[in-house]
Amino acid sequence: MNRALLRLQHLGSFLAGRTVFDSGYYRESESTRLMNLFAHVDLDRWRGMRILEVGAGPGRLGDAFVKLGFSVTSSDGRPEHVDALRARGRNAFVLDLDRTPIDASGEFDLILAFGVLYHLAQPAFFLRGCGKAKVLLLETAVCDSFAPVLPTVREGGGWRGQDQAVSRVGTRPSPCWVEEQCRSVGFESIRDISNSLGNWSIGRFDWEARGAGEWRREGVNLRKMWVCEQQHETAR
Repeated sequence: MNRALLRLQHLGSFLAGRTVFDSGYYRESESTRLMNLFAHVDLDRWRGMRILEVGAGPGRLGDAFVKLGFSVTSSDGRPEHVDALRARGRNAFVLDLDRTPIDASGEFDLILAFGVLYHLAQPAFFLRGCGKAKVLLLETAVCDSFAPVLPTVREGGGWRGQDQAVSRVGTRPSPCWVEEQCRSVGFESIRDISNSLGNWSIGRFDWEARGAGEWRREGVNLRKMWVCEQQHETAR
């Protein structure tokens, strides 16, 4: 899908009084990413774990875990999203990931961080706060670089910014930057499960690494997905 069509889709949702989360490509991205995740993990290993969904937006990713019998708390940096979650009975609270560390927000065993890392101005700050969790499920847009780099970008505001950086400043980390940071906070197992199953119209996981530095090719964002785990005894 090219940029012009994407803008029209955003505009159509806005004029209909809906949100960006109701767009077709958003629904598509939720289903394909969950499909890829569930194809690569054994959920029974995580039974009984307390899950924190960060950058939840409407909380539909967390809903999938709720339906599977998990205890899920959701958070978002925008109060209006949290209010909507609470209105439909979900446990949720406001959390600005650039300002408040995860480990100051309660005790959680598994952190679900899909589509949020690259919307942070301080992603290393966020990852450091994840060090007490047993599992970090991480999915983000990235840049194609073989070096551990963290380029910053200016993100949209207004109605188009409903799912963008709260601070209006985001990043596009390289895959090796993300993996280095996760290792530094204690995750011994960092498994890249990026796969074509997760692809959607404007997001791709099975891209060829060229080291050219771009984070988008032909209008499609380059993405990565990891399952990061550590032993509870060594968690900080």
